[in-house]
Formats: sequence, C-alpha cells, structure tokens
Amino acid sequence: MKTNKPYYFMQLSDRNKNFIADDENFIALVQVLKENDQIRSRIEPILSLDKFNRKSALNTWLEQLRFQQAPKKFIGLLSCLLDDNIAKKLLHVIKE
Repeated sequence: MKTNKPYYFMQLSDRNKNFIADDENFIALVQVLKENDQIRSRIEPILSLDKFNRKSALNTWLEQLRFQQAPKKFIGLLSCLLDDNIAKKLLHVIKE
C-alpha cells in the first residue's frame, strides 16, 4: 500500500496508537483492580517485585490463565504489566 506520508510521520502515528492503546489498557486495569479485590491482592505483590521477578511471576500467571482458558481480554490486560513503565505507573496508582 502506497502512502503520501513520509516514513517518519507513519512511525509517529504508529507510536501514538500504541500510547492510546496503552492508556486504554491502563484505565481498564485500574478499573479491574477497583472492582476485584482478589485480583488486586494478586497483582500488587507482583508489581512490588524487581523487574526480573515481576516478569517471571507475570509470565507464570499468564501461562496458567491461558491453560485455564481465561478471557483473552483479561490476559491481554495483564500482559501490559510486562512493560516496566506501565507496571510502575499502576503500582503508584495502587499505593495512592
């Protein structure tokens, strides 16, 4: 597909889409944590771990959820926590 946009503009707009998606996922995660104490009590200690152990714990949990055929949307939301910035931001929001 040919476009008239210069390449760097296409990259910029792709980045904006990712930021918007990240924000939507972040808002959805915050909402889930407000509504479900059980999930919050599981996520908060994971977010408090160092980077390596957080990712390890999350990947283990994600595999368990996939095996249990949990909703893909929930798995996708939790996958966002593999991103260091999102995890830090969410931990900050939880502790407020």
